[in-house]
Amino acid sequence: MFGYVKPEKSELKVREMNEFRAFYCGVCTSLHKSRYLAKLFLSYDAVFFALILTSIRGKILEYKKRFCGVELRNISYYESDEISLAASNFLLLLKYKLLDDVRDERNFVKALLLKFFKNIPGSSATLESRLQALIVELGETERKREPTIDKPAEIFGSIVALFFENLNELSSEQRTVLIHLARHVGKWIYVLDAFDDLKKDVSKGNYNPLAIQFGFTHGMDIQEFTNKIRPKVREYLFKILDEVVLAYNLLELKTYKGILDNIVYLGLFEETERVLSGRKTCKRIYTA
Repeated sequence: MFGYVKPEKSELKVREMNEFRAFYCGVCTSLHKSRYLAKLFLSYDAVFFALILTSIRGKILEYKKRFCGVELRNISYYESDEISLAASNFLLLLKYKLLDDVRDERNFVKALLLKFFKNIPGSSATLESRLQALIVELGETERKREPTIDKPAEIFGSIVALFFENLNELSSEQRTVLIHLARHVGKWIYVLDAFDDLKKDVSKGNYNPLAIQFGFTHGMDIQEFTNKIRPKVREYLFKILDEVVLAYNLLELKTYKGILDNIVYLGLFEETERVLSGRKTCKRIYTA
């Protein structure tokens, strides 16, 4: 998956670092109980969902302990309905992403993996149907080689927003704000990932909307092209992040706000600059 939505760790307090790790390990533990193989794909993005849902509901979680086979030591983790829901939504997204990949690539390994993702706990037929329709729409848009990044980014934003639509305990205003935030976080992820994969996609002949939109042609120097479009992509990404921040400022957050502030005000912007500058990023496994 992606894994760009994460805090700027150097700016977290020690307590906040431990709490973030407990959320990450909590999502991983939930996946361990339901679909073990999904742990291999776990990213920071699922943790953001668990954090923001926990904060909106005003819950303060208590540490639990278990032995981690990856770190080979006892770890502290959180367990809650919000974390289970984040894990369930992550599984759904992974399931239909694998399904779309199998449809496109005829990938035997991914086809085998799909067998482990039936009857995902906590999902509904309506949510699965809408998610599948959006992923199919995104796949068709990419296969048609949409010439600008706006349309596929909007569709991916709608996919992310889908997981925030059924929080019926929220007021209509707060739900609207949260959906707006989620949609723009999704757009930001899609555009940032397109820039991150630009060189790889060009070398393999894969679809990349930024390459088409800004006129990359065979024979061009990819580094010169990347340097040329970087300011325009940065401007586009920062406009999306402006919408994220505006929506975030309207949310009524009650707990773990320090971590969320760090992610929204620092982490997203730092990750944008890391990717734009070409610095290596860690997309998956959380380490202290």
